[in-house]
Amino acid sequence: MSAVDIGLSTAAERLAVTSAPGTAPSKDWVIVSRQLKRQYDMGGEIVRALRGVDVAIRRNEYVAIMGPSGSGKSTLMNLIGCLDTPNEGEYWLNGML
Repeated sequence: MSAVDIGLSTAAERLAVTSAPGTAPSKDWVIVSRQLKRQYDMGGEIVRALRGVDVAIRRNEYVAIMGPSGSGKSTLMNLIGCLDTPNEGEYWLNGML
């Protein structure tokens, strides 16, 4: 039984998918991140670029990532595009961890 069968709203579905650490998302979800964290050591100072980001994107869904300069958009895109690795959290791409 899927979330659609039991009548969950879109937001509730996303919350259910992102709050189940260690479990593989269903095939409907192409990108799922759970508590992604990325930090950099810049000359002895720790810069926290991402602080526990949860994202769930369905197949054939269009998404825009918006925010002010320095909010972590590029860092998130680099993680989603597999160009970088998170310090903590999990990232599922097409059902693979």
